[in-house]
Order: sequence, then C-alpha cells, then structure tokens
Amino acid sequence: MADNENIKKLLSELSDRLGVSENQLKSAAKEGNVKDMLKSSDSEQTKKIEEILNDPQKTKDLLSSPQAQALLKLLGGE
Repeated sequence: MADNENIKKLLSELSDRLGVSENQLKSAAKEGNVKDMLKSSDSEQTKKIEEILNDPQKTKDLLSSPQAQALLKLLGGE
C-alpha cells in the first residue's frame, strides 16, 4: 500500500508541475503520447523529461527503476 500512496503522490506532484490533470497523465502514459502532452508545457521539468524520452538509454534506465515499475503496474502496464 505504501508504494501505491507514493505513486499517487508522484502523479499529483507531476500533475502540478506540468499543469495537467492526473487523469491526463495516466491517459497519456497508457496511450503512449506523453511527448504530445508535454509540448503544451514550457517548464524546465518538461525539458528534462523530453531529454530522457529522446535518449533510449536514459529511458531504459528510468523505466528499470523500482518507482517506474510500480507506476507502470498502477497504470496497468507490465
């Protein structure tokens, strides 16, 4: 349960920083269109996220983290 609470907190913080709803984040993640969603934001956080998404090794490293695995599980992915 603690992991679920941490993930919900992470989603909430990311939502606040990017200026999009948590549901939009979940939907974008499930549909694989996160890059399109990020185009509407102009923050430093967005630039960092885009840098990671554009670098296959950084993306792989990020997705391998326990936090990312828990988030993917919450979103219904494997």
